[in-house]
Amino acid sequence: MTALKDGEEGSGTVFGDAILSDQGISSAQNINAMGALGTPITGGSEGGQMQGLNTAFRVRYDFLGYLFARIGFVYDYQMSGGEQSYTILNNATAAATNPLFVAANKYYGDAAEAAAAIAELAGKTVNQTWTYGYWAIPVTIGINVPVTDKFNVYAGIGLTYYSGFWQLEMDGPAAIASQGYTDADSDPDTVYTGSFKESCKFEAAGIGFNWTIGASAEVYAATSIFVELDATTAGDMANARLKSSTGQAALNSTTKIYYPVNLSNMLVRFGASYRLPVAI
Repeated sequence: MTALKDGEEGSGTVFGDAILSDQGISSAQNINAMGALGTPITGGSEGGQMQGLNTAFRVRYDFLGYLFARIGFVYDYQMSGGEQSYTILNNATAAATNPLFVAANKYYGDAAEAAAAIAELAGKTVNQTWTYGYWAIPVTIGINVPVTDKFNVYAGIGLTYYSGFWQLEMDGPAAIASQGYTDADSDPDTVYTGSFKESCKFEAAGIGFNWTIGASAEVYAATSIFVELDATTAGDMANARLKSSTGQAALNSTTKIYYPVNLSNMLVRFGASYRLPVAI
């Protein structure tokens, strides 16, 4: 399974102030909004899409000649990808006088305020790590059609109980989360100092639909290989709690934020099956 994390950030909304996607990091390194100062960030690194391994174990019972019932256990876990990092422009003296400098999408238009922000941000690295995982129990009823003595095609539909999550962990300079609006302008007047670390885990569980269509061929006594298209529809709205005030400011939210968890998938499965020498 490949899960794309691009587009999780917004603009002035939840996740709109601190989170940069892969395309955001790449673009920020290739624009010249800072004039002679260069690009807003450098040293961007994207670990790539989250790559996972989806495994399944299932038991099938054939009855009434052509029908079957199947129950299984599916487990999907992340193997690689999901790491991102970038370094904020390291030119505090020059950037402090440039009103175009953007810190977490919030403008410091006043030179004195910008100087305070840049002193905390310049040259600092921001790390973002995305993870996911889920497990499921699908129950399927279907029909099996023998084409020859050793070759069959089949199709089925059913329900799936699912439980899964996606998570974002972030650390970097606390100044990426700005605070305080005490004068008439629209930019922040004070900044956090030091560093911060925050994580948001969004979990969902429930009942979804599944369907499958496939073919199997016996290659040895009681042993067959199969290929099938297997799909599941699963997802829900979830919430996560932010633990720190700095994290709340960086992610532009209060202690609880909501985000969808989409665990739907469509997979091409390859595998082997064994016919148990048991009659029921």
